[in-house]
Amino acid sequence: MTEVDELLARLRKLPAVAVDSELEAGLHARAVRRLRKGPRPAPLASFALAGTVVLYLGWALGFASALYH
Repeated sequence: MTEVDELLARLRKLPAVAVDSELEAGLHARAVRRLRKGPRPAPLASFALAGTVVLYLGWALGFASALYH
């Protein structure tokens, strides 16, 4: 057994803890709000990805054209 397996086995032996309904309702409401909000935009990452793709395609085009000269 690995350390993770031993840890999981020990965790399974622990008794279940009852969560009060107020805490559960609060967590559920928070989760619903986060899901409805939608993903945050990441314009910098989008520009970086687009720039990388353009640079790679430019390099590939230059490399391919050098093969025929």
